[in-house]
This record gives sequence, C-alpha cells and structure tokens, in this order.
Amino acid sequence: MTSDTVLRPSGADQGGPRRSRPRPTLGRLWETWGITVVLIALLALSPLIAPDFLTQANLQSVLRESAYLGIVAAGMTFAIMNGTFDLSVGGQLALVSVATLAGFSAGGTLLAVAAAVATGVGCGLVNGALVTALRVPPFVATLGMLFVFRGIAYIFTQDGPKTLPYDQADSSFVKIGSLNLAGIPVPFVIMLAVYAAAWVVLRRTTTGRQVVAFGSSPEAARFCGVSATRVRLFVFTLVGLCVGIAALTYVTRVWTADGSAQDGFELSVITVVVLGGTSLKGGKGTLIGTFSAVLLVAVLNDILVSQGVGASYQRIVLGTVLITALAIDGLRTRFAAPGSFRRAVLRRSTEVRSSS
Repeated sequence: MTSDTVLRPSGADQGGPRRSRPRPTLGRLWETWGITVVLIALLALSPLIAPDFLTQANLQSVLRESAYLGIVAAGMTFAIMNGTFDLSVGGQLALVSVATLAGFSAGGTLLAVAAAVATGVGCGLVNGALVTALRVPPFVATLGMLFVFRGIAYIFTQDGPKTLPYDQADSSFVKIGSLNLAGIPVPFVIMLAVYAAAWVVLRRTTTGRQVVAFGSSPEAARFCGVSATRVRLFVFTLVGLCVGIAALTYVTRVWTADGSAQDGFELSVITVVVLGGTSLKGGKGTLIGTFSAVLLVAVLNDILVSQGVGASYQRIVLGTVLITALAIDGLRTRFAAPGSFRRAVLRRSTEVRSSS
C-alpha cells in the first residue's frame, strides 16, 4: 500500500508508453512488509515468552486495546505522508473523551457519538486554521494546542473526572467498547472499517493522491494546481475525525475521562506510524505498515505487562522502539534507490582494501 503518486500538470500529454513499475528494492520491500514480518515473528515467539498469550480472552484484550491507537495512527499516517504531523492528538483525545461522556450524560448514546465526532473535527479544524490561515508552523501550532486542549479538559473536570455510572453497564454506548462480533471486539471492527475507508481515500480519490504528492514535493504539487491550504486543512481535520472515532472506543472501555487521559499518547501514535514505514520526510507511507505496527506495539505491551515489567520500563522500551524506527527510516531512505545497497557494500569494500 505504498504511495508514490505523481500528479501531472493539467493539459500534459497523457499518451506515450506506460512506465514500467519500479524494481523492488530492500527499502521498498521493508517499507510495505517489513513490520508485518516482524509482527508475525513476534506472534510466533510469544507463546514461548508468555504461555497464556494465545488464549482467546487475551487476544481479544490485545485487539480491543489496539483500536484507539490504531484509529488515530491511520489519520496520522496521512499527516506524516503530507510532510507534517500533529502533536496535539493526546490533548485532543482527553478533550474529546470529556465531551463524549458529557454528551452521554445529557442525551444518551446518539448525543455522545455526535459530541465525539464534532469535538474531534473541531479540534482538527482549529489546528488546520492555525497552520494554513495564520501560517504557524505545524510543530509550534500543534504543540501549543496540545496544552490548550488538555487545559480545557482540566477546566471541565476540575470538580472531578467525568465518569460513566455503573447502572449504564448494559447500555448501547458501553457496548461499543465491550461487545464482540463473532468473537472479534467491536473497537477492532471499527478500526478495520477506518483503515478500509482510509485506503479508499488514499488510493482511489484525487484528494488522497494530492496529500501524498504535496508531501513528496510541495513545489511540484503547487505547479500542478494542488492547493496547499485545502490539503493541509483536510489532513488536520482527518486527524481530528480519527481522534473523535478513537475516543468512542477508548472511553467506553475505561469509563472515565479528564485532562490527564493518555499522557504521552502523541509519542505512541508517531512511533507506530514511523515504525510502520511512513517517512518523516513525507511523500511515502503505507497503511499496511501502520496497521501492523499498531498490532506489534499492542502485542509487545501485552507481553511486557504479562511479565510484570513496570510502567517506567515500558516507556523505556517505547522510546527505544521510536529511536529504532527513526534509524530504520533513515536506512530505508538511504537504500531506497535500486542497487544502492550493493553500491554501498562495494564502496565500503573498496575503502577497506585501500586502507590496508
């Protein structure tokens, strides 16, 4: 599901011979399937590390836990492919969760769903407006809004966290996070639906191709008539929408929300997107890789918890995974061109012989 979309200027000659597909290289193969292979290997080894890992209850727990992270990561994949990122998703998740529970208290399930989606989209539009209308750099804009969103969530919960009453345990709202369909948790089903929709947008729509083209070369995209304002506004709004959907799967599982919810969540999201093969330089990414990386991190966290590893050490592992992902991203970029790995080995061998 790698995206290497190229837009041609309007009126350009569409005839001529069709270009052959690029030859597979180590970088391209790793970009799409590398993390999937690592995930399969970890799943194969997991029974040796944690004997109870492959039980139905534990697998359902892993899939349920991975949903909210995976849904936001789908939107973040678009952002990073576009050459930007959103550091405010942790604050968005906290604020949207508070708004969702407030909506449920005021009007039940339908109002809760509407509040989640509307608040998430609103947060995304604010970020998009700061970046496009006020020309604030995305790093500064989203980092600042991270604190703003969390601050607003703290204000709304200054008398205590928003919680779901225990007498609502059988409500349709709570079942979003607890129900299984044919043994598969509903949050994971929602995650699958989000990735299917994201794939369609990315591969089958002009907007999706423009997102990738702008991340690959902003100058060329502008020459082809791509509106930077419209594309960036779409990307940040999409991230906000994904946060709104993710909050529904998150808050119906934990039953509570306040300003401190999921502190450091943005680190986890960016980690899985980069680990999944999306380049921080923009223009290249894979939803398959992001999806596999989400499951990889979820499985890794479950194994660490089952082995009694403390939360502090889990953060160390997550930070190490992020650094590894960035190193892999650099190596993938270095060896992306056909024959680049072979040329690097030959150059190194020549240097060694020359120094002897």
